[in-house]
Order: sequence, then structure tokens, then C-alpha cells
Amino acid sequence: MNFQEALNVFGLSGELTEIDVKQAYKKSALKYHPDRNSIGAEMMKAVNHAYNFLMKNIDRINEWQSTDPSSQYNYGEKLESVLTALITMEGVFFEVTGNWIWISGNTKPHKEELKNIGCKWARKKKLWNYHPEEHKCLGNRREHSMDEIREKYGTSGLQKSKGRLQVENRA
Repeated sequence: MNFQEALNVFGLSGELTEIDVKQAYKKSALKYHPDRNSIGAEMMKAVNHAYNFLMKNIDRINEWQSTDPSSQYNYGEKLESVLTALITMEGVFFEVTGNWIWISGNTKPHKEELKNIGCKWARKKKLWNYHPEEHKCLGNRREHSMDEIREKYGTSGLQKSKGRLQVENRA
């Protein structure tokens, strides 16, 4: 995750302070609290990851954010809409790692719908994924296994089976 990706989770831009980041976090935490929102647990993973990244680097927040208006958007809203669509797909398992969603399970019947919501097929991992439009892997180009990704971010996923949501911990 980079600065702009973290800011986009909250839809933040412009000259920012620590107070702005904390207010955006509190607003998101209320909106996506698992007791209020069926996809809240998954959304909070992305929100917490972005918040921790920004707070760790708060002294450089205005120095490193993009000045290009086209790279500033509310990724949190897009992420929420993708998770809302995924939650309706029977037999599909998804997990949020950082600000990416990895999708597995019985995806074949949902292939067109996955494409329509912006998911891409990861040929090497044999999984679908959804990630920020601006995400580019810089530096380390090594292919990471899903176990390495899960270990780094810790994850639990949701699967809709027989009309009910089931949580599976993979931390």
C-alpha cells in the first residue's frame, strides 16, 4: 500500500493533518462496524490497514500524496460495492488482505458478474482479485504465495453457503 492508496480508502485529499485522518477513521469505523454492516468485518480490515499505514507515516502524509486529481477517489466506496456484490454470490469465498480482495470457491458460474464489478483473474494464483486501480507493484517483483500474503496481512474470509454467511479465519 502506498500513501495515495491509503488516502483513497478514506476518500481523503488535499492538505491533511493527523486530526483529518483520525476523523475519517472514526467515520469509517462507525459506518462499517460489523454490528451495523454485513460486510463491516471485511471493510474494517482495509480501513484499519490504511489507518495504520497513514498514522505510521503521518509526518510525510502531505509530501507523498499524489497531486493528480484523477488518482484521488473514494476507494472505500468502490471496495464496499464489490464486497456487497460478492456477498450475494453463492459458493464464493472472499478475503480482504490489505486493500486487495482475493476471491475463490465456486466462481465459474459468476465469471461475468466478477468481470462486471472489476475483478481480474490472477492466472498464476488461479484466483480472482480486486484491487485499487492505481496499484502498481514497485520494487520487489517477486511473486508472493497466498500463504505469504495471508501471513503478512492476517485474514479471514466470508463465504455464502446455503443462503448464510460463514466466517473462516486464516490468520
